Amino acid sequence: METIREYQKDLEDLGILPFETAKLTQGRGRTSTFCYLNELQAHLLVTLSRNSPEVVAFKKSLVVAFVQARNEVALLQEVINESEDFLEKKRLYYQKQGYNEAWIEKRLKSIEVRNDLEGIWRKRGIDSSQQYAVLTAIISKGAFGITPKEHSAFKGLKKQNLRDNMTRLELAFMILAEESTAEFTEARDAQTYQDMKDCAKDGGNIAGNARLQLEAQTGRKVVSSLNFLPENRHLYQIPTSTE
Repeated sequence: METIREYQKDLEDLGILPFETAKLTQGRGRTSTFCYLNELQAHLLVTLSRNSPEVVAFKKSLVVAFVQARNEVALLQEVINESEDFLEKKRLYYQKQGYNEAWIEKRLKSIEVRNDLEGIWRKRGIDSSQQYAVLTAIISKGAFGITPKEHSAFKGLKKQNLRDNMTRLELAFMILAEESTAEFTEARDAQTYQDMKDCAKDGGNIAGNARLQLEAQTGRKVVSSLNFLPENRHLYQIPTSTE
C-alpha cells in the first residue's frame, strides 16, 4: 500500500484506482484499506516493489490470477461463439456463398463439435495455436491418413479454409474423429499434453477404421480432391428431393 500511495499518480495514468475499506474477517472489528488494480497497474506495481519472499510470492500469484482470468474470458467468448445467433450467421454466410442446405447442416454440426473439443482442451491447459495444430494434425492423420496440410494440397487449396472445401462425407468423418477424441479425453480424464495427443490419435483412428471399412465395401475413396473453388461450386448444388 505504501508503494501504491507513492506512485498513485503513475498508476492512475493506467486507469482508475478505487480504494475501499473493509473489516478484516479475523481482526476483531479492525478494518483494512485496499484498492482494485487492473492488469497494467498490477504489473507496474510489481516492477516497483523490491523482491522479498513475500513480494515474489505475490508476483507468482498475480501471474496465475491473470492467466486464470484470461482463460475464463476465453471460455465465455467460446460460449458466445457457440450461440444460436453465431451459428445462424454462419448459416447465412454459407447460403450466400452458394452451398446447399444438406452441406450447411453438416458444416454447422462440425463447427459445434470442434468448439466443444477446443473447450475441453482449454480446460486442460491447451492454450497455444501450435498445440491445437499438432492435435488436429494427429486427428486428421488417423481419420484420413493425411495431415490437414496434405489434405489441402490434395484439394488444390492455397489459403482457403480446408473444412469449407470438404465434402459432406469428409465432414462426417471429421465429426466422428473429433467427437471420439473428446470422448476419450473426458473418459480418461486426460490432463497432460501427451495424454491429449494419445486421445487425439485414438479418436482419429476410430474414424479412420470406419473410413477404411466404408471404402472397402463401396470401392470409393472418402478423401476427395473436390473443392469449393469457383469452377467446382456447381458440384455442391445437390438437388433437393421434392418428395
